[in-house]
Amino acid sequence: MRNFLPLLGTGLAGALALSVVAVPVATAESSLSSSSLSSSSGTPATKTEKKPWVHVEPPKKTASQPVRMLNGTTIQIMDDVLGKYSAHTGFRSGDLGAMAPINNDGEFAMIFGDSFRWDFGQGWMSPVGVVAKMDEDGFIKIVRPIDNTSEVSDMISYHRVNNKTLIPSDVINVGGVLYMHGTWHVPFGTVVSSQVWKSTDQGKTWTSVGSAPGDYLGGMTQLLTWDKGPDGYIYIMSTKFGRESPVFMFRAKPENIADPGKWEGFSSEGWGKNAVAILDKSVQAGELNLRYIDGHWVLAMFNEKTLAVEVRISDKLETSWEDVPVATIAKNGPWGRPQSPLNWSQPYGGYIVPGSHLDNMDIVISSGTPRTTAATQPPSST
Repeated sequence: MRNFLPLLGTGLAGALALSVVAVPVATAESSLSSSSLSSSSGTPATKTEKKPWVHVEPPKKTASQPVRMLNGTTIQIMDDVLGKYSAHTGFRSGDLGAMAPINNDGEFAMIFGDSFRWDFGQGWMSPVGVVAKMDEDGFIKIVRPIDNTSEVSDMISYHRVNNKTLIPSDVINVGGVLYMHGTWHVPFGTVVSSQVWKSTDQGKTWTSVGSAPGDYLGGMTQLLTWDKGPDGYIYIMSTKFGRESPVFMFRAKPENIADPGKWEGFSSEGWGKNAVAILDKSVQAGELNLRYIDGHWVLAMFNEKTLAVEVRISDKLETSWEDVPVATIAKNGPWGRPQSPLNWSQPYGGYIVPGSHLDNMDIVISSGTPRTTAATQPPSST
């Protein structure tokens, strides 16, 4: 479980070269320009009657100075996404933060995993959803609970028997319909199944549309990310939960998004029944986020092998991803040192903010709970 998500503000110029660009000084705690986040059947959550959401203006945010990384990427840490900035929606900390646009007003759904209503460890919920947007200063602004009630709650209702947990992977908007993928854990770390829900009302309510056993395809559909390509297909990159496996790639027609039995796998022979790892060398994949931006495919990923959040950009999806240059944007380091992109204690996740561009990209990154020791702590599994 993590305490917050820093959002990073970075400039990544060029699909392959990842050359440096000047990033406008934005005012938002950690962003890739940067910001930080401080029922078992899968039926939609049963909502109790709540007072309508009432807006309370959160405090202003402040950004750090831009940092030039060794790989040539410029990063600016913006500010926390949650904490005092989300208290008006009924929670103060969470992790992950996958996002998808929901309307033409610049608002997007933002889905968190382990979240806490009060102090860290108190009032646990998962998953939790809010509506957010980028403000005029370049910060993520938490606007309201996704169901438009007075405070956030579990988006999907379930009985927490034997430490049963639902962890979200990603959310996507396909023709105005939101789809969310998540995995059921009994207990945490043991994936018993994955499931897909859809929402036709911008995330207010959710309905289950498909599921798969946890060991389907050897577990390689447990943790995934997806986006719609210009050809109409939904493209999926996936791995096994646990941060010890390679990355595979699939594609699906929109009507088959929740049925992995109808997905096509990618290999050197093209699309077909078999899938071969597209990222295996020096990769132990954690959280993934794939987005189609400015005619390019961008993959943000936590890599257990390097203990860092990495970004890869390619102008082609069907390519050798092993050869795509890597930009490290958050590298693990000791808690006892000041936090920066070069010393980001227990980083994980890496979720691209809607509206990002190749030369000015915002990414939400999680960070572990601070330890009492100054020694380097490897990221724990999610």
